[in-house]
Amino acid sequence: MFVRQISNQEIKKEIIAGEYNRSGTLALFTESMVALLSSKNSHHAFMDLVSLMGQTFPLSAPALYIDNIGFHAGVYTMIERTGGGDQEARKILAGKPFSYNKVLVGGHPPIVHHRIEFLLMSTPGMKAVLCINSGIHDDIFREWVKILTPAVVKLMDHEMLMHMAYRDGLTSLLNYRAFEEMLKAEQDRASRYDTTFSVMMIDIDHFKKVNDTFGHPIGDIVLKTLSDKLTDCVRKSDRVFRYGGEEFAVILPHTGLAKAKKLAERIRCTVEKMSFIAGLHVTVSIGLSQYNDRLTSLDLVKQADRGLYLAKNRGRNRIGIMKDIS
Repeated sequence: MFVRQISNQEIKKEIIAGEYNRSGTLALFTESMVALLSSKNSHHAFMDLVSLMGQTFPLSAPALYIDNIGFHAGVYTMIERTGGGDQEARKILAGKPFSYNKVLVGGHPPIVHHRIEFLLMSTPGMKAVLCINSGIHDDIFREWVKILTPAVVKLMDHEMLMHMAYRDGLTSLLNYRAFEEMLKAEQDRASRYDTTFSVMMIDIDHFKKVNDTFGHPIGDIVLKTLSDKLTDCVRKSDRVFRYGGEEFAVILPHTGLAKAKKLAERIRCTVEKMSFIAGLHVTVSIGLSQYNDRLTSLDLVKQADRGLYLAKNRGRNRIGIMKDIS
């Protein structure tokens, strides 16, 4: 009898503790909504979100899948890629290319077992799915998802608006407006920390002839294909822009002229060997400039442009460097 009374008391304590933890957990989730809505960077917002879920429910092994049209899909997960994470990502994202972001919480990697999915949003342009291991926390997640969904929708809508403002519609590259702002930011950073960077201007040779001979739809294919190739050629830290028309720009942080020239030569050779459509080939001319404390952002662009014109005047399909501004 005495043992039974103690047992009943323990059960009551567990129920009360469970209700307390449930309340505390929902409070933490509510705080995470504030972080989501105040964040300007969706990547960090989603990383923090999954980290919070993982710290609160480590056995749930949360994974968040974000598919936003015009962007690479994003995976934010506690699961090791080789421990079932890659397989789940391909299933949820239907084989679309994605960036895999492993969220580190601490302790041993969670074991993946029966997974349940919560569809946060699904529109023709955007999709967000939360996956967890099914367990005693399922009901809490179901309630929390009701709070989570509007915040994720708002964050992704904001991302889409920023995408429209700073991305080129045809190529999805960053546009001229983004180039101006990021160039100024890179100049400020280099000046503050006494580092350097280089600017690359790339122009397709005889592009007007391509449009006149094959038509503008083929010209658009050339622009889009070249944009994808330029993105593949540069480092993750570099930024590629559609500067205007058939001209592109690249900002190369922490890169001097010698390394920039090697990259430019690799790009030039790669494009020269490409077959775009129906055997069509094009070449590019490239101009380079390197930041120093005597140059403004306008000087950098002017210098790279002069290098580009130098390459054009010397026969195209080559690299030009003008080191002096007069």
